[in-house]
Amino acid sequence: METCLEKILKELSGEVGEDVVQKNVENILKSKEMKALLKIPEVCSEEFDLRKLKVYRELVKKLKKIRYYERRKFRSLEGKEISIDERGEKVFEVVDKVAEIFKTIGGVTLLDIGCGEFPLFLGNKLPSGTIYIAIDSRKEIIESLKAFKSNGLKLIPVLSDATEIDFRELLRKHGITRVDLTLLLRTLRVLQRTRRIDPVEFIESIPTRALLISEPLKSLVKEESIERRERKYLISIARKLEERGIFAYYEIWSSGSEIFVLLK
Repeated sequence: METCLEKILKELSGEVGEDVVQKNVENILKSKEMKALLKIPEVCSEEFDLRKLKVYRELVKKLKKIRYYERRKFRSLEGKEISIDERGEKVFEVVDKVAEIFKTIGGVTLLDIGCGEFPLFLGNKLPSGTIYIAIDSRKEIIESLKAFKSNGLKLIPVLSDATEIDFRELLRKHGITRVDLTLLLRTLRVLQRTRRIDPVEFIESIPTRALLISEPLKSLVKEESIERRERKYLISIARKLEERGIFAYYEIWSSGSEIFVLLK
């Protein structure tokens, strides 16, 4: 006989897909909606229709939103399909800027969260001896990074969902206490939407000397400017991190198709 929890998860799987439920099961179990559902006696009845409950419908709505951001496809103006963390046409401008920042701070170690294929572009621009930890949740991306050859660069591809990583433990495994620079390029908003993270708390969990965050200047869906919204978003995060003493300084600028904030 099914338990109340098994019944709810089965119903949710029917609503949004078993893969979505399995991937997000920990967050589902911790959600206020699930906790509320488990307190309702009628839920355990085999005949009871969960869709009658507002709290259940709210949970389904949240999961459908997560599914949308995980599965949606974007296309460029030319109709070419691009990934959710696509750097855009100005990728080489971004590469040069990141390489410049890394060299300016005297960097040796770099952490790239939600990296995509960016290390394939950036790797050859970094100083010899650089340790580059590249994290992505897509197996095909990690396989392409493993095949990448660059003289003097130690590239460490990590297949994982960024929200499931203990960053301190990951760095410790490679003999690193704190990285010199962490990249969150077009990644933070996605994690916040799909994994319901608190962006400030997520950043606090990363031992890093400097942090570079970027978001797109234009909506990939409607092709309209979102610069004002993204600038406000990044400044808000930067100020909160300053207030908590995580970083002492930040600067913000726009370049190419992205808006950036650098925190030190």
